[in-house]
Amino acid sequence: MIAALRLLLLLLLPTLSQAGVLTLAAAEQVVLPGPFMQVWQDPQKQAGIEDVRRLPDSAWQPVARRDASFGYSGNAYWLRLQLHNPEPRSMDWVLLIANPLLDYLDAYGLDGEQVYRAGDQRPFAARWIEHRQLLLPLSLSAGESRELILRMQTQGSANLSASLMTSAAFDRHEQRMLLLQGLFFGALAAMFVYNLSIFFITRDRDYLWYSLFVASFGGYQFIQLGFALQWLWPQSLAWHQLSFPLSSAVATLFGILFTHGVLDLRHASPRYTQVVRVLLGCTGLVIGLSLFAPYQIALFGGFALVIACAALACLFTLLRWREGYKPARLFAIGWFVLISASLFSILSGTGLIANSLLTLHAQQIGGLIELVVFSIALAARIRQAQKAQQLAQKQLLAQEQQLSVEQARSLGLQRQLNEGLEIRVKERTAELEQALKALSGAHQQLSEQNRRDSLTGLFNRQTLNEELHRSLAQAVRSRRPMAILMMDLDHFKQVNDHYGHLAGDACLRHAAQRLQQRLRAGDLLARFGGEEFVAVLNDTDQTGAHDLAEQLRADLARHPCPYQDQTIGLTISIGVCAGLPDSADSEQLLQQADQALYRAKAAGRNRVESYEASSLDEA
Repeated sequence: MIAALRLLLLLLLPTLSQAGVLTLAAAEQVVLPGPFMQVWQDPQKQAGIEDVRRLPDSAWQPVARRDASFGYSGNAYWLRLQLHNPEPRSMDWVLLIANPLLDYLDAYGLDGEQVYRAGDQRPFAARWIEHRQLLLPLSLSAGESRELILRMQTQGSANLSASLMTSAAFDRHEQRMLLLQGLFFGALAAMFVYNLSIFFITRDRDYLWYSLFVASFGGYQFIQLGFALQWLWPQSLAWHQLSFPLSSAVATLFGILFTHGVLDLRHASPRYTQVVRVLLGCTGLVIGLSLFAPYQIALFGGFALVIACAALACLFTLLRWREGYKPARLFAIGWFVLISASLFSILSGTGLIANSLLTLHAQQIGGLIELVVFSIALAARIRQAQKAQQLAQKQLLAQEQQLSVEQARSLGLQRQLNEGLEIRVKERTAELEQALKALSGAHQQLSEQNRRDSLTGLFNRQTLNEELHRSLAQAVRSRRPMAILMMDLDHFKQVNDHYGHLAGDACLRHAAQRLQQRLRAGDLLARFGGEEFVAVLNDTDQTGAHDLAEQLRADLARHPCPYQDQTIGLTISIGVCAGLPDSADSEQLLQQADQALYRAKAAGRNRVESYEASSLDEA
């Protein structure tokens, strides 16, 4: 326990080393240059590099921190670092600035007289290395000493969070970080899809608020870690500046709605709902500040809102737990983890504790733990609802049984007199129920047979028209791509003429089986007529549909139809029509797929052709 506390203090407390010359060794280790740096604060933000170089040594102060953090003052900070390469060969190093939200960062002394200028308020293309964080390449010749000067200015947290490592060490570090970030965002995506699916099934809004909370929290982390500026809006600097506090406020909004629903505050004391309404009003105010107020005001407003909401959510959870609401136990654990993680993140930004891997990813780790706990709590809530329903059913059954006993006692005499009649009535009733069940089963069987082709067992053309119309309408509403595959066996008449119609029927069944087993469970395959088949693929773009069509074509070509003591080779031509439909005209899609099939036939058969549609957008 004592060793663990010492390690935690080493990670969180500032390093009190004195500034000096940082000697770069060839070892594959990460060096924190903060304790070797000196800082000069420029409140006026007007000094240039020549002014800074003329400063006396007495103007510079040791940074004396492992992370070079100076809080939220908004001033410009100049930092200088003396580097020395003692090796008998040149060395390539990378200076990693692990704070993607720095507005401006200038570096002097990296490569001759060139000045490195970057930051999230400069176009992403201005960076020397395309990376979500700020990377400064550094090359020192054998025995060379060099002075590196950095200028840092930001409206957010003036936290350099710098680390020096060799290029090889950085490559390994980057691979680990991308793996962890991929796992993190992948877990968020899985929880979002899972709970959104439950919402669509149950129509319980708590799952909708939770799904939106997971999505907005993931967006907030995507912005904070620098991915958004790199991949989403590398030129939209003004939007990037306000997106950080805005995404935090939006995540808080959905967190409030989720907490209000999942703790069942609407059925508890009215004071809970009153406080929630006040928090929703404050959230709307912070969203307005994010859009129209200065950045620092919106940022501090967002921090205050997050702390207040997290603390009140934890308090409400504990109170509901005390009131006997069992699911509140798991929510108490989740809110405690989130509060702790948010406190680490905010305190590291203010400079009260040193920035490290633990504080840098504390909110991610805490948020992921919290979301997992909340998912477990939601599952427990479903289980509790099921138990309550089962208990209600048992109570209802007991009441019915008691009522039956009372009725039996009051009608005992009448039952004795009419026993023979009741027996006959029961027999006739049983016979009637059995006949109705048989009729219902026959009706269902007949309905299913009417939907399917008698030879291949696939859906028939009438069912295709019904299902295609439904799938197309859904694709138009959700703006999701879909695809139609029109398929026709090549030279099928020759098969009938050469082998006979019974062999042709066997080939149709064989082709239907090969095609069906390659499709997904949600896809639809129907016999269009004769030797023609149609497949309807939901959520499939042009590339996916064309690849699947090629797989179907190649699979059928590789597997001839076994018939009696011989094999009959088959090939198939496929026309593909895919994209985002702009209307619910199923006949038009079938015609377009048929035109593509005609092209495949005209081009020599046994091939796949796609329809070039002006009314469809390429997916």
